[in-house]
Amino acid sequence: MLCLEFTIPPLPQFVTVGFAVWSPGDRHFARTFGVYDLLVVKRGTLYMAEQDREYAVGPGKMLVLEAGLPHEGYRSCEEDTEIYWVHFIHDGKPAYIRQEEIPWSSLLSRGTVEDEEPSAQQRLYLPKFASVDLEVLEPILQEMNEIHSRLNAGNALRLHVQLAAFMAALQEECARTALPEPAARLARAAAAYLDQHWREPFQLAGLQEELHFQADYITRCMKQHIGTTPLQYVLHLRLEEAKKLLGGTVLGIPEIAERTGIRDPNYMTRLFKARFGLTPGAYRRRLRHRE
Repeated sequence: MLCLEFTIPPLPQFVTVGFAVWSPGDRHFARTFGVYDLLVVKRGTLYMAEQDREYAVGPGKMLVLEAGLPHEGYRSCEEDTEIYWVHFIHDGKPAYIRQEEIPWSSLLSRGTVEDEEPSAQQRLYLPKFASVDLEVLEPILQEMNEIHSRLNAGNALRLHVQLAAFMAALQEECARTALPEPAARLARAAAAYLDQHWREPFQLAGLQEELHFQADYITRCMKQHIGTTPLQYVLHLRLEEAKKLLGGTVLGIPEIAERTGIRDPNYMTRLFKARFGLTPGAYRRRLRHRE
């Protein structure tokens, strides 16, 4: 499955939403549109072409027609066809990525009280053309249409929230239907285990026993599909927790080291400085100075 990859923030911005029943013989006119046109078909088939690619969008399928690309109906509807559409805009041009190549488990830095901008590492993934679960999506689309039909200053924000929920549901559908190769599944299983045990003393033997694979193979799989070794993954979690405790508590460095599973405070200080460019104490002083 091909997906569109958008950099977020900003999130896509809502333009309009609608629902229609197209009769036999109806056909979409040709246009080059300045917004994204996301189509979801409930019943019947809509025949759309974008540039030189043709799509038969049947029941339970969705298609994203991209801003700036010409599209038109290449064939008329043959039966009553029920269609939802959502128009949105986004400042950046999307990249294309195969579903199986999406790095779902890649680690991202968490925001802290020090940050003045959101992380630029975040991505939104939308299927280009795919089957979807109408039982999940249709209630959101119906709610969006209901709000849009009686739009006012009091409910406008809800419409934008629903757009975000709709896109989150599409992305979850994309992740749910992904069929990663065995090595990717093992990498995710290892990450899930470490998410639960990162405060404990790090031992590759625990991973081996839990996952029934040799430590060297687990390490290679995590490095390939997540970008870190098991130890690097654990240290990332520990140092992110240390940042949170430095900014949100008055705990001393030894106590923070203990709470994050790092027995030696001096070792934590060295790790922290190597990762963030300053010692834990300097990091805390900078936070307090900004306050």
